[in-house]
Parts: sequence; C-alpha cells; structure tokens
Amino acid sequence: MQFHQTSVLFRDAFGTPEMREIFGDVGYLERFLEVEAALARAQADVGIVPESAATEITERASLEYLDMERVAANVEEIGLFTMSIIDAWKDSFGDAGEYIHWGATSQDISDTAVVLQLRDAYERYRSDLLEIRATLRDLASEHRDTPMIGRTHFVHALPTTFGLKAAVWLEEVERHIDRLDAAAERAFVVEFFGATGTLASLERGGEEVQENLAAELDLVVPDTPWFAARDRFAEFLSVLAQIGSGLSKIAHQILLLNRPEFGEVSESIPEGEVGSSTMPHKRNPVRSEFTGALAKLLRANATAMLEATETYDERDFTTWYVEFAVIPDSGLYFGRVLENCKTVLTDLDVHPDGMRENLAHHGSLVASEAIMMALASKIGRQTAHDVVHENAMRAIQSDRDLLACLRDDERVTDAMTDEELEAAADPTNYVGLSAEFVDRTLRE
Repeated sequence: MQFHQTSVLFRDAFGTPEMREIFGDVGYLERFLEVEAALARAQADVGIVPESAATEITERASLEYLDMERVAANVEEIGLFTMSIIDAWKDSFGDAGEYIHWGATSQDISDTAVVLQLRDAYERYRSDLLEIRATLRDLASEHRDTPMIGRTHFVHALPTTFGLKAAVWLEEVERHIDRLDAAAERAFVVEFFGATGTLASLERGGEEVQENLAAELDLVVPDTPWFAARDRFAEFLSVLAQIGSGLSKIAHQILLLNRPEFGEVSESIPEGEVGSSTMPHKRNPVRSEFTGALAKLLRANATAMLEATETYDERDFTTWYVEFAVIPDSGLYFGRVLENCKTVLTDLDVHPDGMRENLAHHGSLVASEAIMMALASKIGRQTAHDVVHENAMRAIQSDRDLLACLRDDERVTDAMTDEELEAAADPTNYVGLSAEFVDRTLRE
C-alpha cells in the first residue's frame, strides 16, 4: 500500500475517498475480521465451533476490538501480518478467542478478504461505467449529424461525425462492462482449504464449512484451492488495465481535439483552478492528462500481477507478496480513472463550429473521394480517379480550391452539371452511413 493512500499532495490524484476506504488498511482489516467471523459461524453450524464462541467472535469483528498499536508491534516482531492481526485481536476475547482462525491458514482469510475488497470496488466501478455509458449515449445521439474532419495517420482524411466518434467510444465501453462482469464472476470465490489445500485441519465437515462460509459472504466455492493459482486476480487487474487504457484512449483523443489550433472540444476547467505556476493564462486539461498517466500505472501493475502467477509448489509468498502492492494500488488508480472520465465527459464542451471550420480547412480537397465516385458513374472509376488526382495536385501546387480546378477541366464539366459537382464537393454531404451506425449502436 503506497504513499498516495495517505499523501495530502497526491492521494486524490491517484485515488478517490471511496476507493481509499476500500483498499486502505482499515478496509482490509474490516474485511479480514468479517471473514474470520463468517468462518466461526460457518463452523458453528456444523458443530465444530461452539455457538457461543461464534457469537462472541461475530460481535467483536470490529476495529473497536483491535489494538492497532499492538498489531504494528506484532508485525515488527514476528513479520507475519495475518498472525499479527489475530494475536492482537485475541487479546479482547476470553475463551472464545481460542476458536478464532480454526482450521484456517493465513492465506485463506487474506485471499477472501481481498476478494471482498474487489467485490465492493467492482460495484462502484460498474456503476461508474454505466454513468460513462449513459453520457456517451447522449453525446452520440446529440451529435449524430455533427460533421467533422476524420483523421488517419495524424492528418486530415475524409469527413465523419462527432456522433460516430462518440458511438465508437460507447461500444467499446459496452464491451468493457462485459469484460468486467466476466472477470468478476471468476474472481469472487472463497478461499478456505487449509495449509496445503487439503483441508486436513478439519476432521469432518470441511466441505460443509466451505459451503457455509461462501453463503455467509455471498461468494462461490471453487473446486480446488487457488493459493498457487492467481489467474483470477491477474485477470481482474488485466481487465482494469484494459478498461483504463480504453478510457485513456478517449482522454487522449479529447486532449488532441482540445488543442486551441483544433478547437473542436474543450475539457471543462473549474473556475479558480490554476493551470501553471508561471503562465497565468493557462487552463490545463489535467483530468484527461492524469487519466493517461494512471493508465500507464495500471498496465505496469497488470504486468507485475501476471508475473505473480508463476507460483511454486502449493503456496508461494514470493509471488503472493506482490499482490499487497499492486491490487490496492490498481484499485485506487482505476477508481480515479473512472472519476476523471465521468467528469470530463459529463462537462465536455463540444464545438460544432470549430469542427466545421476544420472540415473546411482544405476546401473541397477533403471531398476528393466523393467527387471521384460521382464522376466515376459518368466516365468510369479509374479514369475519374486520374482526373480528380491531376486536379487535386494542381490545386495543391497553385493554392487554389479543388472545385475551381475541376470547373476548368472539360472532362469534368462535360460529364457533370455544376450543381452535381458542387454537391459532391461539399464535405458535409460525404459522411456516409455515420448516422446509421450511430443509430445501430444506440439501438443495441
């Protein structure tokens, strides 16, 4: 758990208050005690632990009964953080304390506590993605017919619409929601298998305890122990990295269109926010910028988590240890990515006039394909291509508009009326099936 969980300077750049509650020490410890209490109840149901002990353990499954200074001292002395928690917690019990952690190994409780953290975070993540989806639906619908220049290879290409651009973002977010749901379904399982995964510590009722524990926590019982199979967490973090990268793509496209020389969209900047320590006029699109930075960190953590899937034997602390750094941090980073994107997209200023101005930047040159296709129906496709290409080169070299050059070419004027030529040269008439693709995306 890194400095930005508590840093006054950086905590809100790298996370959100809600995610800090989930992934901070307090969030982890609360869920750790919750799992221990659920285990006691699950075992009491089959007669392994006295009902009175399970009741007392449940009643005391609160940080109110955990001396954090004692936990810190235990960690310094014995190193094992799970036993440090349990030993400090037991001090608040009488005889019931002897039934805490019955038949469990440390990783049973810890893994399940982390699953509960991820599940609570997932609920918020999914809600945020649904908000982003709704905002993108609105953008796609509102700007269904808003023409803009399309760009390929970083230069002007053919016309498109801002609605179609938003629809592309929207459909990707739809897929991201599906990915998150699928990863969650596989990740949200209980861990209770004992030291080497055989549950030999319980002479009877082991499977029933597993089922009871899973029911208590609303989790699923996996068929086999997963101490040495970390693919569930690896998949979950990889999905967070993939979604974060997809949202970062949106942020980067907004950053480009936000440039003053483009002027097609603007990231809304709150009044009073200082953009530069030396340039008073600056109002920087920092939310989109931070999103790009956080996506890089998410990808790095996903890579580290993939490294941690190469475990040895039945349990391996050299890889398990990695998770206590990358899972909480990824949880924080992703929460901030979603918060940034929600704010940017909800408050995004779209400038149709700027889009039209850029669309007209090269005059009718950007309609060269449209003109060629219209002319092709009169004189043939290849011939039309050659004619339009010659005139396009002439327009570029002479700094004239393509339409003017075409009007001087008898091969064109003999085949097309001036009205037909002018209509073909209007780039706003050449957005193809943009509107239909937007409608199709919105229907689905």
